[in-house]
Amino acid sequence: MPPAQNNPDAAVGQVPLHLRRILQFDGALNVRDLGGVTNSIGQQVKFGIAYRSDDLAELSALDLAELEKRSVQTIVDFRSSEEVEARPSRLPPGATVVSAPFARGERTAGEVMESMIAGKLTREDAHQILLDSYRHIAEIGSPAFALLIRAIIDRSPVLFHCAGGKDRTGVATAVILSILGVDRDQIVEDYMLTNDRLADQSSTFQLRLAGYPEESRDVLLALGLAKPDYIELALDVIDRDFGGIDAYAQVQLTLTQAEVDALRNLLLEP
Repeated sequence: MPPAQNNPDAAVGQVPLHLRRILQFDGALNVRDLGGVTNSIGQQVKFGIAYRSDDLAELSALDLAELEKRSVQTIVDFRSSEEVEARPSRLPPGATVVSAPFARGERTAGEVMESMIAGKLTREDAHQILLDSYRHIAEIGSPAFALLIRAIIDRSPVLFHCAGGKDRTGVATAVILSILGVDRDQIVEDYMLTNDRLADQSSTFQLRLAGYPEESRDVLLALGLAKPDYIELALDVIDRDFGGIDAYAQVQLTLTQAEVDALRNLLLEP
């Protein structure tokens, strides 16, 4: 963790925890600190070590300065090479990108967007696409999650992101918080914070939404919104198919007990 003088959150203990977790960026709509959540034995997740976000393609100079002020020099990018090429990241000086793309699912994001723009998708289709994605995400995302966790242990502060900061990033966050012993209710509550930014009419998401044909906006909103049953499904798969979070961390993520302990020691207050 960076020294207190490099951590902008170090001197704002009087600010409510849920507000400290949400970072207001000009060019990204879903930037949050993992800190502030409390696990089942009362330990709080530390601020200033792990951040989550949507893509970084439109970061402003002020956004980049904020990341630099927070000593973020490692970016873990879950996007495919096609996604990166379409929307390349803007990075603070000296930052290193760890590429951690997910295995390709049955439908690429681009194919989904093409169907949406062509008017071939409904809100119900969007819901089913997301359920299918979350059903498999713990399995196909495990190599990426392992890269992320090792980056946090070795190179924090770390920012990790996908395209929208909800699905791949949301499950990655749920996995980390589960390893830290945070209960499911708090994990779901944290996941649902995405909707606070999407509903803000001045947010980047709403501005992007306005650029699509009117008939596509309803479906795009459905694809962007977080729903409890999405993240619950991913957590159910970890419990049912992989024997719970400890077995998942050991077998799927190939984490040693020393690495699990290092993650907990780094991210949890004593």
